[in-house]
Amino acid sequence: MVRPKKFLGHFFMKTKLVLFITLIFAISCSTEKKKSINYLELGNLLPRDYSEQLASMGEDYLLKDGIKEIPLSKKSQIYLEQIFNRIVTNNEIFFENKEKPQFHIIKDKSPFFFSLPGAQFYFSSGLFQKYLKSEELFASVLSVEIIKSKRNIYEKKPVIPLGNCSTEKMIQLTRVSASHRHQLNEWSYLVLKRSGFDPSVTLNWIQVQNRNVLDFALLHGDTSSISREEHLFKNFMAKEGVTALERKTIEANSSQDFYQLMNHIAGSE
Repeated sequence: MVRPKKFLGHFFMKTKLVLFITLIFAISCSTEKKKSINYLELGNLLPRDYSEQLASMGEDYLLKDGIKEIPLSKKSQIYLEQIFNRIVTNNEIFFENKEKPQFHIIKDKSPFFFSLPGAQFYFSSGLFQKYLKSEELFASVLSVEIIKSKRNIYEKKPVIPLGNCSTEKMIQLTRVSASHRHQLNEWSYLVLKRSGFDPSVTLNWIQVQNRNVLDFALLHGDTSSISREEHLFKNFMAKEGVTALERKTIEANSSQDFYQLMNHIAGSE
């Protein structure tokens, strides 16, 4: 027979244990919530009026003489939206708005890419043909531009020129500093990891640019910063516990849809 005092002692001990575990769980959830809030607050958000003005330049750019857009097939459009949605839906804490993305492939042998607010993404055909040799490399480039576009991470310029929407001008307007690029690379790593892509491909992409600095001079402005960017990202990966800092093969595991997109771009040249 269990004595009343002994029974009550066991009861209160169990109750304290349950309360302690509940308290630890609550603190853990609270801490995680704070991390999420801080994570959402990261970024260099533009004033709304400037952001809207910058976004509106996309249409003028496509109408400028000499800018030729490669029409996307319905299948390629769906494929690009699927990659976009895979990244966004697996990072809902970071990406709040759910705009439908706009993808534009510009017929140009020069390798370039940029984004505008409102989920507008621009890639040259030359970028795909010369450097984006795998789906994961494309996802790495796209993830950074998704972060920039959806978080409005652009540096406010003194004046947005009207009627001058050349490729060079658009890249200058959407270019960010080396310090911002480093932060974007870290976010890209985390975003890709949550989306099921190999996050180390971000390093591969930085190295591709570092080995071909002349081709990417316009995108970066100061090409000397690319080697610094690689160094900083390797340190970041080391802190994340990644030991294999460079993969030998970056063309594996691409989907059939990716190759169909590549063939479509190549056939339009």
